[in-house]
Amino acid sequence: MFHLVYTSHAIIPFSQKELLGLLKQSRAYNMENDITGMLLYLEGKFIQVLEGRKNAVLSLFDKIKKDLRHERVRTIIQGMPEKRVFKNWSMGFKRTSYSEFTKITGFKDIDIFFDEQKSKKNDNLLLVFLEIFYNQNIVDYSEPLH
Repeated sequence: MFHLVYTSHAIIPFSQKELLGLLKQSRAYNMENDITGMLLYLEGKFIQVLEGRKNAVLSLFDKIKKDLRHERVRTIIQGMPEKRVFKNWSMGFKRTSYSEFTKITGFKDIDIFFDEQKSKKNDNLLLVFLEIFYNQNIVDYSEPLH
């Protein structure tokens, strides 16, 4: 098992329709390639967790880095956890605001937050994402049951 967390900045903010299209495409690809994870969209910034076989995740990440709809793609953490955190989601999704992110994390600047988390050698960053999803008891655009 391998996981990778990255952030990026949208060139132009995504509309709801564009986000839904991206989510549909991601879920189909991820199901075919046994990749799980979640995607946060935070006012023009993406934060994504990808989990799966290392070669599958890295192959997908190479495609993501080449996507012209965003820039400043940077890896936050990657590693070999014992098990999946997002095992039930081909791609969980949440659209959030800076105020919601600030309440949950205590950080006002998302870039500073990730810089500080990156310097800490641990996997607890994944738990922050779970907290963002579950503190609000809502996941935007839930996946259909299989």
